[in-house]
Amino acid sequence: MECAEALFDALDTKTTHSILGGALFGSHDEIARKLLDPAEVCPKGLYFRYPSSCFALYVNNLSEGAVADIDTKLLQNSAYLGYLPCTYASLAKTFTSMNLMNLGIKQGNTVILGHEDDRPNTQNHNLQLHDYVAQRFRLKSIQSIYFSTFLAYKPERMLLSESDDDLEIALRAMLSAVTPLTEFAVFIEDAKFQHYLQTAKLGKLQKAGLAELTKTELEMAIRSKLRMNYLYNLEWVEEPTHQLSKFNIMREFPRAGGHPERVVVALEYRPADLALRLLTIT
Repeated sequence: MECAEALFDALDTKTTHSILGGALFGSHDEIARKLLDPAEVCPKGLYFRYPSSCFALYVNNLSEGAVADIDTKLLQNSAYLGYLPCTYASLAKTFTSMNLMNLGIKQGNTVILGHEDDRPNTQNHNLQLHDYVAQRFRLKSIQSIYFSTFLAYKPERMLLSESDDDLEIALRAMLSAVTPLTEFAVFIEDAKFQHYLQTAKLGKLQKAGLAELTKTELEMAIRSKLRMNYLYNLEWVEEPTHQLSKFNIMREFPRAGGHPERVVVALEYRPADLALRLLTIT
């Protein structure tokens, strides 16, 4: 509660964020320290006895300037250790996100929370110990079944196992019968590779370090990162001229001397052929 109060005091009164929190319960010390030490911006050092004594707060929608401002304010608090940059994928981000639950949404000076499903949405109620009203926030709440479905935020995380329920559920939004993506191959049509990717999308490929790859190598590069994140923009297209299921994946490719290059790849889902046909790259 005290950690959350300190964070809400440090946030800009005009900004909007989803905020999650949680202690690093059940974490082996050698794993936590090995993952967090090199990744965390931590001027005080990771001086915790056990990881479960650390409480992490996750805030989305922050600019670099906002992060620096919040960090400066929180450094005045003796309990504050530092922050973990989460713009790009990392094992440290994945490890930390697995211990988080949604606290709520801050929209300007209003905090939106979930309350009991048997409480009407005409009532506003805070189930948390944190007294947002005492911090001069307006309190709004809705039934948790709606908050968790439409408002809850889930940080992007690396998928570390061969099967994943999130991906299967996403695919079932398009088709009733699904096959694990691990069994799919990515393919790029020759004409699309030569007359589209190597011309209109050449700049994007160069930034991602993919411009020198052959068609087969590019297919393999996309395939190798297929399960590194979630599926986005799932869509079933049913037109007189064509019908298809498609989705987007967002991938990161390392770049020398800078941040990774993010690439959004649109793929057609062809379960009958166990194939994912590349539609576009942005």
